Amino acid sequence: MKSQRQLQIGENIKRIMSDIFLRDNIINVPGSLITVLEADVSPDAKNVKIFIDIFGNEKIHEKIVEKLNEAAPHFRYQMAKKVTLRVVPEIIFILDKTQKNAMNLEALIEDEARKYKGLKGKK
Repeated sequence: MKSQRQLQIGENIKRIMSDIFLRDNIINVPGSLITVLEADVSPDAKNVKIFIDIFGNEKIHEKIVEKLNEAAPHFRYQMAKKVTLRVVPEIIFILDKTQKNAMNLEALIEDEARKYKGLKGKK
């Protein structure tokens, strides 16, 4: 379970990263839209996993995450200007596929419900 301090640092980093993305116009990658979902801070606050969701062209999602991870030192530098921590955490960007998985699951449930109603109506 996350400590209160980890949660506070995570929320602060999430807000700061969203501001950096907006200011540097990284939110709008041609054909895609990037959203910062969560910042998961390690217990020692030396690492942070930033979960992002990308809407749009699914073919380039992995490439976008790869480029963001390559530019992590830039984001860390920008974050250091705004965060008041002894050590600025190392950043790792991770593509969060929860929304896509939830949509797939809903579609499967809907499909099964239609099949069930079809079988029930035949009796």
